[in-house]
Amino acid sequence: MKKITLSISTKSFDITLEDDEFVKFFEDELTRFFKNKNSLMIGDILTAFAQECYDRFKSEKTMNELLNKIDKIETKLF
Repeated sequence: MKKITLSISTKSFDITLEDDEFVKFFEDELTRFFKNKNSLMIGDILTAFAQECYDRFKSEKTMNELLNKIDKIETKLF
């Protein structure tokens, strides 16, 4: 378990994370999105959220394309 404090627009927010594996992942993601900034601005968070949505969109699109290919191959086999 680890407590992480985020400063967003002059306010501090404490987050307690219980899963140690997730703690490492979360800290890595914070670094990836915010480059170790001490204080985050609302615009930074909105930009990160938009990027994450786009990344998820691309992943889901790729996954659906792969599933369609698998279905076509499966249909040919049976």
